Amino acid sequence: MFSMSQNVTIKTYRGLSGLDEIATEWECITNAMEYKRFFHLAEWYYCYLNSLEDEPNTVLFTVVYIDNDPEAIFPLKISSQRMLGLKMRVLQLPSHLHMCLNDFVVAKPERVKTYVPLVLKHLREMPDLSWDYIYLPRVLEESSAVLALAEQSNTLNVRRSCEHCDYVVMRPYNLMFQGFSKTFRSNMRRARKRADDLGNITYTSASKRPELDMAYEAFLDVEASGWKGQKGSATAIKIDKRLESFYRLLMERYSGSGGCEIHIMWLDKKPISVEFSLITDDTLYTLKIGYDENYSSCSPGHLLREYIMNYYENRGGIRFNNLITAASWHTGWKPQCYNVFHYYLCRPTVRGWIAYMYQQSLLQIRPAWLILKPKLKALNIIPGRRLVRA
Repeated sequence: MFSMSQNVTIKTYRGLSGLDEIATEWECITNAMEYKRFFHLAEWYYCYLNSLEDEPNTVLFTVVYIDNDPEAIFPLKISSQRMLGLKMRVLQLPSHLHMCLNDFVVAKPERVKTYVPLVLKHLREMPDLSWDYIYLPRVLEESSAVLALAEQSNTLNVRRSCEHCDYVVMRPYNLMFQGFSKTFRSNMRRARKRADDLGNITYTSASKRPELDMAYEAFLDVEASGWKGQKGSATAIKIDKRLESFYRLLMERYSGSGGCEIHIMWLDKKPISVEFSLITDDTLYTLKIGYDENYSSCSPGHLLREYIMNYYENRGGIRFNNLITAASWHTGWKPQCYNVFHYYLCRPTVRGWIAYMYQQSLLQIRPAWLILKPKLKALNIIPGRRLVRA
């Protein structure tokens, strides 16, 4: 049991040099975590700071030590946001379109509620740091960040729901298949037949280099082959140097511990479907998928997933497949889901109260907006989002 009589020390480190300085502490904390995810690891922040972050020194790593032993890390980026004409000073969990989930890094989650007031006091007293609120985007309902905010009476808290995070419980595939809807089972059988009619279909899984390096190039090519490529939305990883660097670093850094795998579906010698995954503990995380739209009639994304389910059933060691988002194509696989939230912790100052009231107002408006939004999209008043089929 944690006691306030124990010696508590809090230190803040900055950017890449700070990350290097606390490498040992970070490893001690993650080794002690009963259940960690890929975004809890120091490698995740190394890849982010080296590729996606324009100003690495704006990222702070606040470490809590109990009797000189590291127990928690609070990664927060210094940023700003316009709100009602005011430029608000924000500390937020580092985030990006390709960093879909976030959390604090805590060895003993049951203690995290005690750490938070101490960390907030430390951040308020830092002489070169000023902030109006803390923003925690896309945190899972079971995360340390959510636990940390429970019963925090000295802050102005707002919680906003932001969709779900789907996951599949791994079990023998024949049992999974029996649980699918009749329509989905029929579609899968039809897809297999169509694929067989195309030619020689094979599947590969790369987890070690240099096989991973070759698989990574195929992943980039397939992911850019469709509407994300130059002739479409131009959002493909391959045509964005920073994104390409990010995923390449993920492949390089996580592969050292067997934590990165790339699965490919081949037609003869041509890759037609790919999946880029990270593994932490007993969970496979599907970060990115892609398929060649010229072969969409045989649902290559679904067929590759069928292969992956069988692959891990035979290999063992994986209990869950976390799909990161709640994309519509997940439905056929009968996933379970976590709730995902945005959190705002506002300081009890004039600007903090303004931020709090603003977010509370948005929270009240949101139910009506969710009803109105699809109607506005149908009328082409606001743009819709293109659906990605597996």
